Amino acid sequence: MNRIGVLLVTVLMSAAAAGSVIPRQGDGPAPFAQSRRDSLRIGDEAPPFVMRDLVTDEANYLRDFTGRTLREVWKKKDRQVVVLSFWATWCQPCKIEIPILTRMADEFKNQPLKIFLVNTMEDSNTTEDTVRIAYRARNYTLPCLIDPSGRFQNLYTVRGLPMLVVIDKFGIVRKVNRGYHENFDIELKALIRTLMKEEVPAGSK
Repeated sequence: MNRIGVLLVTVLMSAAAAGSVIPRQGDGPAPFAQSRRDSLRIGDEAPPFVMRDLVTDEANYLRDFTGRTLREVWKKKDRQVVVLSFWATWCQPCKIEIPILTRMADEFKNQPLKIFLVNTMEDSNTTEDTVRIAYRARNYTLPCLIDPSGRFQNLYTVRGLPMLVVIDKFGIVRKVNRGYHENFDIELKALIRTLMKEEVPAGSK
């Protein structure tokens, strides 16, 4: 085989090898781009979710409350600011943060604000019943979503607890607290009041 033939075979083999790692048609990126990032940041679009309520077992969609577009069945509902507090039964600072958030929910009652607890990062021996018992024993009343597979823990890049995420009425992350911050509620309340007044996405005016 002459030099040109060898070169042609080499090119064809290289193309074939490259083709073996090209995604099939219809394959795409991870379900949400955030899953490839090292850390959720202010200004990111909040990863959409659907999680079951620990008590009612009903499905809760983030897009029922916030996002670029709301779910079809909720189109006539007002958009809301969403606060997510990731917690686990073993997390000691969570026991301080959650009652503060509960009082905050009472303070902003009947206003466009939704505060969710998100149970995640439990050990393999912890069952939903165990979590439910702890939730009731501690007199928690905020709606609690469960993330048993850790899927949304990963999407929101939760590495430790507690972790607090504030999402504006248009689905954009506006605050991320990793760990417990003393007096966090002072800044959080001010931010919530500002976000509740926004009628258009930030930066669109």
